[in-house]
Amino acid sequence: MNMRLMFVLLAALPSALCAQGGVMSLKECIETGIRNNLTLAESRIDMEKSRTALTQSRSRLLPVIAADFMLTDYFMKPANVTSGTLLGNDFPDEPTWQKIQSMQYAVAAGVKVSVPLYSQTILAASKVAQTLVNLSSLGYEKAVEDLTVQIGNVYYLAQASQLQQRLLDENISRMKELYAITEEMFKGGVVMETDLSRVKINMESLTAQRDRYATLYEQQLNLLRFLLDLPPETSVGVVEMAADVPAAYIGVRSEMLPELRLIAAKGELAERQAKAVRAGYVPSVMLGGQLGAVGYQEKLRHFFHTDGETHNWFGNTYLALTVHIPIFDGNDKRLRRRQYEYDRHQAMVEYEQKRKQMDKDYGDALLQLRHNIEVFNTQQKSYRQAVSVYEVTGEKYKEGVASMPELLQDEMRLRNAQSACVQAHCMCDMARLELLKLSGALDELTR
Repeated sequence: MNMRLMFVLLAALPSALCAQGGVMSLKECIETGIRNNLTLAESRIDMEKSRTALTQSRSRLLPVIAADFMLTDYFMKPANVTSGTLLGNDFPDEPTWQKIQSMQYAVAAGVKVSVPLYSQTILAASKVAQTLVNLSSLGYEKAVEDLTVQIGNVYYLAQASQLQQRLLDENISRMKELYAITEEMFKGGVVMETDLSRVKINMESLTAQRDRYATLYEQQLNLLRFLLDLPPETSVGVVEMAADVPAAYIGVRSEMLPELRLIAAKGELAERQAKAVRAGYVPSVMLGGQLGAVGYQEKLRHFFHTDGETHNWFGNTYLALTVHIPIFDGNDKRLRRRQYEYDRHQAMVEYEQKRKQMDKDYGDALLQLRHNIEVFNTQQKSYRQAVSVYEVTGEKYKEGVASMPELLQDEMRLRNAQSACVQAHCMCDMARLELLKLSGALDELTR
């Protein structure tokens, strides 16, 4: 069976395997991961926190209403001292100074209202909060992108390990047939016992390789379960590797990748924070007022009497316009603004560096994809030739013309071509995944 036919047969298996409960396509894995992954759940919580912070910042523009009640018991009655000329001769104290003593109990109650009329600081803080909302949204997009790439890489590696197992199973089966033939030839005195031992050693080596790939496959499935946040006992499998490798991806590197936009948003945040600091130099105006009353009594029980003479209540109502003018703060605002300017310039440098790094990564991934496609096609041809050579050598061995070392050497070449072909296919898939990420087209995996 040549390599092309083998891949065609393997590609036809997914439709049958999907009927089994554990097999999941790459699309299903990505969708499940986005729905269940705990890292994304944490990012969604961050978005909700930032939206709440924005609402909280905007609420500072709303009026603030508070009701106050205070009961005061003066253990030592407070006294005010004033000039006697203001009070007249009705007071018995010395005429230069007159003392007015208050009552022991006082009650104050009222409703206060304050509302900012003009405050650049509050408006600038709201813009900073809005930028933080954008940052959290971009952080979630970046987390989705990273998770998609992680799932894709693990999925492709699991596909390669699965196919390696199947190919080794075929090789082991072929080696068992060769062992049975060699055993009969040994019994007939045609070959030596050494040839039989060589086949047995080779068969045991293939079994060990197969077990190693089986263990690797289970480890990759465990990692896949972790990324999808599935219980360890959940049955999970991957669809068989496709027969053909993806074509070389033709596109351009996107300028709207979440990672770039995230860095740009950090620069915007630093700029708005600097503006918020500058807004602290602008005077702010606030309107406030109170509607209330103050009462005084010599005895506490008098507050509860209905006798009008004991109701010593006085109005305490006012309307105030407050203007706050910052004058000097010890250079605090100036130094904080300078720090934010440094952050903004740093974000600009980081953005340019990341953009150039992505240009390089895109070019490298495109070259890697094209190279691995060539390697895959070459290894396919080598595999077909190795199959033909092995079959010819096998016939010669049965006829006693070829030796066992020649046959085993051809079988090893066949296995090496198989393994290289699968490896090249996996590398093609991973390079294409990187290109899809850098071109902003990862959603193609879920279509």
